[in-house]
Amino acid sequence: MISQQATVPPSSALHVGVPLKPEVQAEEGIISSEDCGREQFSSALVATSVRVQQVIVSKRPIDIPVELWWKVIDFAADEILWYKNGRTQMRVLARVSRAWYTQCRRRAEERLDVLMRSKKEVYRLIRRLEENPERCGAIKRVHFVNEKINTFGSIAVRMAGKLPQVETLTLSCDRSIHSYFCDWDAGQLHTHVFLHVRVAFESVTTLDLFEVRFPSAMVFGRLVCALPRLTSLTCELVEFKQPSVAPSPGPSLLRLGAVNLADSPHIVDFLLETRAGAFLRHITYSGSVEACSRLVAVAAPSLSSLHFTPARYKFQVNHDPESSPDLLPDLMPAQALCVLSVSLSPYSKFDPRQLASALPRASLPNLREIEITAWVSVNVKFDALDSESYAQIDKVFSGRQFPLLRKVTFHLRCEVALSKVMDVISAVTWRTHLSSKIPLLHASGRLLAPVSVVVREKREYEEYEHDFSS
Repeated sequence: MISQQATVPPSSALHVGVPLKPEVQAEEGIISSEDCGREQFSSALVATSVRVQQVIVSKRPIDIPVELWWKVIDFAADEILWYKNGRTQMRVLARVSRAWYTQCRRRAEERLDVLMRSKKEVYRLIRRLEENPERCGAIKRVHFVNEKINTFGSIAVRMAGKLPQVETLTLSCDRSIHSYFCDWDAGQLHTHVFLHVRVAFESVTTLDLFEVRFPSAMVFGRLVCALPRLTSLTCELVEFKQPSVAPSPGPSLLRLGAVNLADSPHIVDFLLETRAGAFLRHITYSGSVEACSRLVAVAAPSLSSLHFTPARYKFQVNHDPESSPDLLPDLMPAQALCVLSVSLSPYSKFDPRQLASALPRASLPNLREIEITAWVSVNVKFDALDSESYAQIDKVFSGRQFPLLRKVTFHLRCEVALSKVMDVISAVTWRTHLSSKIPLLHASGRLLAPVSVVVREKREYEEYEHDFSS
């Protein structure tokens, strides 16, 4: 998702009067992304792609709102985790105009990418940084990618005390290699590596781990405890070779406020056994309903927002609400919950019964916002869809189950090749359809119906479409 935290300049629009260079015209997929399976492109990003292509074709100046291009650059700089594609997109964006180049360069200097470097290359990089302390002071994000963890230890040792502004530390595996995980082998690291990590990354508040395998829960615990200001943890495909965790006899030393977990059940066990989940205010979870229910139960007194994606949930044609598994975890303990969102899996075809199944069963007195995201194909025919489920939705949201509910969003997402962007259903059509099906909610003024598009390159989209239909 495009970052919403960008600071927008006071002017309302940017005049792009410099035509793109010829080499840019040869580039394919200005906004196409190999990371679409992990991150979402919003409709704003798609609109930018279409308008930039108009510049390429016509070479006439157009006005692009500052709010739009600012967020596009922020997305490329902060959110893209597939580093090769991300760096390519930053270069493409930087060629649009001098203003874009300046912003892209500023954001690029905030990152330190250590990507598949040998120990000798890492030391060479460190020497260059030591010769330019101003560069070190500008770094806010360190992104380490390797098959092994040994060079990360070298960074922690040599950069201790030299990265005062770093906020985000990312450790991940390179997916272009055969190994599926970045193995944290304690034998490859300095004996006191966690002391060096504490000094080098003392200012880190966000830790992102992707496809990292730790030897044990203890090693993982020592890493997170070595970051004294850590408040946000993201883990995707993170596991322990020895998953057992000793229950904590007292309160946890960790004070995590937010977690984003995907396919990492060992991390859930760690948070529960060490009682680190008791302080969570924001949970984003992709996985089993049962594991999420356990986490919600522990964090319930402080939990403010929950964003949940069921693990590869496939909606059955003969759906029986009484016998089918729930799409949401048990929310009964989460009486303080204010924001709830559920993202229905792309492995199931769009059906209004999905939307009805995603409604919370528990009464949530403090719930103010709910969002249900569903996937749709470009050729969906809404007139042929069932109406009973819509009536159920209208009844639930217009009743007394959620007395403070102020906003209900039914977010439609479509994943297409760039050539089919214009075939996607419009937000106006989607809203018109919903307003006729759930009139009470529409009349209350609480209904929102956005449509967003995820754009893939043609080859990648064909692979995705095959998976979607299988």
